Amino acid sequence: LRAQAAAQDQRLGRQAEQIHGLEMDRRRLHNLIQELKGNIRVFCRVRPLLPEEEERQKGMEHLHFPPEDNKALVLSRPEESHVGRERRGDVRYDFSFDRVFPPAASQREVFEEIALLVQVRGEPRPPR
Repeated sequence: LRAQAAAQDQRLGRQAEQIHGLEMDRRRLHNLIQELKGNIRVFCRVRPLLPEEEERQKGMEHLHFPPEDNKALVLSRPEESHVGRERRGDVRYDFSFDRVFPPAASQREVFEEIALLVQVRGEPRPPR
């Protein structure tokens, strides 16, 4: 019985060493992936309007989310002349991020995008 217990202890020790080695490999590969993607990532999440904001403004027509590019956000506003109140057209500002989440984006979408950036012990759980 003692011989069996000693053999199991040795096996557990080897498995613990193997798990440690695999965890170190996982961390090294994770860090390598992050370096290749860029260590600093900038995300933009535009929240939906609150009910009182919807009453005060006409929505979000000043924000545009190009459907073909989930990394771009375009802000536009009407340009008025300084002399009168005539409108000259729109002034356009283009912004570029690592990822843009429009107001309709769910918590799950955001989580899926950033889950690989966060190192957690155990399995990360997506929001419900």
